[in-house]
Formats: sequence, C-alpha cells, structure tokens
Amino acid sequence: MDGMVTLIAAYAEEDRRLMDLVSGFPVALREVCARKHKLSLKQTIGHLAFWDDFAVDFYKARCEEGRPDSLSFADFEKKNRHLLERLCAEDWETVLASYRRATRELCAFLTEHWDHLEDDVRESFKIPLKHRRYHRRRLAELGQSLGLSPGASSMTERAG
Repeated sequence: MDGMVTLIAAYAEEDRRLMDLVSGFPVALREVCARKHKLSLKQTIGHLAFWDDFAVDFYKARCEEGRPDSLSFADFEKKNRHLLERLCAEDWETVLASYRRATRELCAFLTEHWDHLEDDVRESFKIPLKHRRYHRRRLAELGQSLGLSPGASSMTERAG
C-alpha cells in the first residue's frame, strides 16, 4: 500500500509542477500548434492524457479480462499522431479537462487495483510518470525559448 501512496503522491507532485508551468504560458500561446516534430503546449497536455488513458485501458483489460488488447507499437504511434493532429482543432479548456480527467482516472485505477497488480505491472506505472516529467521539462525549455520569465517554480527545474 505504501508504494501506491508514494506513486500517487509522485503523480500529484508532477501534476502540480506541470500546472504551475502551464500557468506561466500566456493564454494566446496555449492555443498555438507547433511546427512539425515539435509539440505545442496544448498538444503536449493532450498527448499526456492519451498516455494516461492508454495505460489505464491496457491494464484494466489485463486485470478484468485476463489479457490486454494487443496494440502494436505502430498502431499506438498512428493513434498518437492522429490525436496530435486533432488536438489543434480542440480548444485549450477541452484539452486541459481531458488531461485532468485522465490523471484522475489513472490514480483511481491505481487505488482500486493496486493490491491485485503484480510487481512488474506496478513498476510499469512509473513509465507514464517519467514520460510526464520528460514532457514537462521540454515545456520548460519551450517557455524559456519563448522568453517567458521563470516563475517561482514554473520555468526552472528544482531539485528532484
């Protein structure tokens, strides 16, 4: 149980840092879609929601049906690319709400299923956390490149 509490606390801290960072971006920049091979703020937040949804769906199928849907890496990437294109047409508040919902559902899944998850599956839930941290750091770099001044903790990486 301690591992679950620690993991959920790590998600909450990473989410706090990400939302602090997001608050440093002017509203106009939240809606801008990025150049090819670069994610905008809106696309990044939507992409993270996609990852959280995928992790929950994958492991829910494994827990409740005995085996996950087999989605190839190529299919996963194709869905992700399609989502990134579609996100440009979504408004910021919709994308942000999707991210918040996906994060809540991921933490609820962990709370509900933790005692029944195998150790390797528990470890697997650190991957979306690391993925989120990676993208938060890229967003911090984007903010700096756009000349956004660092807030108390938003544009600079603190220890940890």
